[in-house]
Amino acid sequence: MAVFAAACAAPAPKSPATGLPAYSAEDANLLDDSFSGHLFNTAFVTGIAGDDAHFNERVLRAEQIWVLKVATVSREGSLGDSRRYELSFRTLGTLLGAPPPGSLSLSVSGKDPAFHWLDRVGGDWVGTEVLLMVRHFGAGDRVVLHFHGEPNTAELQARIMRIRAGARAVEVIR
Repeated sequence: MAVFAAACAAPAPKSPATGLPAYSAEDANLLDDSFSGHLFNTAFVTGIAGDDAHFNERVLRAEQIWVLKVATVSREGSLGDSRRYELSFRTLGTLLGAPPPGSLSLSVSGKDPAFHWLDRVGGDWVGTEVLLMVRHFGAGDRVVLHFHGEPNTAELQARIMRIRAGARAVEVIR
């Protein structure tokens, strides 16, 4: 009779993270939970936005690319690793995938280079437009969002669309 009871038991609910990839070292190199220095007037960054060696791979790895505007910037914590910036965004549009549900908030830790850039610009970063490349990953039973942000420019939007179109063309050929 115990076998019958076990056979009739409802299956365990699936985790929302089931089927999502784990966040690998390669992913961490691409979707690094940071923002390009080109988004900050005070950052010393050579070249132009999107000219880093990982840009094309980031665009291809992203499952969604959102056009956002920084709505609020607030600093949290005061010592060491507890320091971070909480950022909230307003959605302007999407280049790939569905827009973020509701409002989007992200945290930038004190260990991230963008933290120091945010320290310099503070509230002046409100209103900045960002192209945010995102992908969801599984971490145990949790779904975790990892991202990389670049400036929202017509040139980068066009480049992203060309990269994605080229990837679709390759898929059709296969």
